[in-house]
This record gives sequence, structure tokens and C-alpha cells, in this order.
Amino acid sequence: MGQPASPSPRRHELVSPNWDDIAIFHSIALGGTLAVAAVALGLSEATVARRLKSLEAQLGLPLFRRMANRLVLTEIGATLAGDAGEVANAVERFTNRTRAARSADDAPVRVTATTSISLFLTMHATTISAQAGGVEIGIISTRDRLDLARGDADIAIRMRRPPQENGYFSQKIGRLVQALYVRRDVDPLTAPIISVSRDVSSRIEEHILNWANGRPIAARVGDSAARYESIRSAGAVSMAPCFMGDFDEALIRLAPPPDETADEIFLVSHEVSRQRPAVIAVLRALQALFRANRRRLNGIPTTPASIR
Repeated sequence: MGQPASPSPRRHELVSPNWDDIAIFHSIALGGTLAVAAVALGLSEATVARRLKSLEAQLGLPLFRRMANRLVLTEIGATLAGDAGEVANAVERFTNRTRAARSADDAPVRVTATTSISLFLTMHATTISAQAGGVEIGIISTRDRLDLARGDADIAIRMRRPPQENGYFSQKIGRLVQALYVRRDVDPLTAPIISVSRDVSSRIEEHILNWANGRPIAARVGDSAARYESIRSAGAVSMAPCFMGDFDEALIRLAPPPDETADEIFLVSHEVSRQRPAVIAVLRALQALFRANRRRLNGIPTTPASIR
């Protein structure tokens, strides 16, 4: 009898790459060089080069063209880089959800807001905490848009249109209006004028310049709480949030708050942080707080401030 026929040669069997290899490929695709990827990953350049070579051999595909000072994705490499990006995003979401779920029950609920809203929250911090069942509140005052999906904060109160990406929850909870104020013992016609820079708010700057009617601007202050302090301490004329100015007996309002300078207030959260009951409790407390103070934030105080 003849010998049995030898099996036909088969192509290299594909073994699915592990997630670490995909992460290395993703970093190289983003950085364009082994050195940049090595720094981002906290690995040596030699390790990154070896892992890339192993991945290409495993896939049986060239992922990059080796240029003098850069790695350039091949056509299939570019396609796979898009898939690797989706994997990286999924791993990040997985990590963020895990971190949120493992947060201690008594961990503070971090709320990020602009300086003026942070001051408002500080004025009512004990009320928020009590209505949320004694939860500790952490207030992060910044104009930067912290990433809730990454866990940089648990709740955001924003003055601009909230993000529309999947996973976000947003609700309009009010308006913040500002008006021109001066100290009662100061003549507004001779007081120094504090404005803002156009990149902070062109609407507020235009309103102040129109009121000044050609008078010089002494300084420009971006922070609304700082402008409020300049009115109180420096005897300046400037714009400040009505919830501050209207309830300060040392100040008077010079004109009604202009609608064109008002900001919408949005309460924003993300599904990552909403897994914690404490976050839901603080969200409800914030909704109640802004609802109860709607007139004050809108510049309609119980006892209207005097207007010259």
C-alpha cells in the first residue's frame, strides 16, 4: 500500500491578539513612533518594538511602513487602528464603571462648576448635604470642562450647552443673570469701571462698554466673584451675579439685569457616576436647591435692590 497523502499546506492559523497587544498597537498608531508610544505606555522602546513585531507576525500582516523617523500605517493598519481605538474606548469605559462601582459609600460627591456657581453652592452646601442624607459634597471650582466619563468629577453644573454624547444626562435647572452694581457710598459717575475680556464674555463686555459710554476701563477681570469683590472693596462699577449683588446691603443695582448677558444653567451627570446612590441623592438635592432659588438667580429678589 502507498503512503497516506500528506496534508495540504495550510495558511498560518490566526490567534486572536490579547488586549495588551492591541493597546500597544493603538499607542503606536496615535504617536507615530515607538519612542512616543513607549513613554505613553510606561514601557521601554525595545519592549514596544518587540511586541509590535510579534503582533505583526501573529496577524501575518504588516501594520506599519517603516520610514526614517516615523511609522506610517499601512492600509489594513489604518483600518485596524480604528478598531483598536474602539477597543481602547471600551476598556476605558469598563475601567471607569468599575471605579465608580467600587467607590466607597461615604466617598464625597464631587460637583464641578464655574466660580460664581461654586460660590452659590458653597453658600448652600450644608443644605445640599442634609437633603442628600448627609453626603459629603466636594465642590471643584473651575472653568475647565472636567470629563465626567473619566471620573474627573461626579456632577457638573455648566453654563453652556451640555454634551450630547451617549451616557450623559442633562437638565436645564435655571438661569444666571448679572447686573451693574456700585457701592452705596460711591458715585457711579466717577467710580472706576471694571470690565471683562472678550474671550470670557463678549456679551458682558459689550454691555459694560455701552454703559461706560466712552469712559476708560480701569481693569478687566474675568471671574465674576472677583468683580463682585472689586465693587465692594475698590468702589468700582462692574457686573456681578444678582444672587450676590441684590442681597448685599452695601451695594445697589444701577440697572435691570440685561437678558442678553444671562446664562442657562445645566445640571449634567454621566451613567458612570449615576451608579452611586449618593450621586443620585445629590442630583435631587441640587434640583430642589435651584428650583427654590430660581427668582434669586434670575435677579428677582424678595426685597428688590434699589436702582439709581
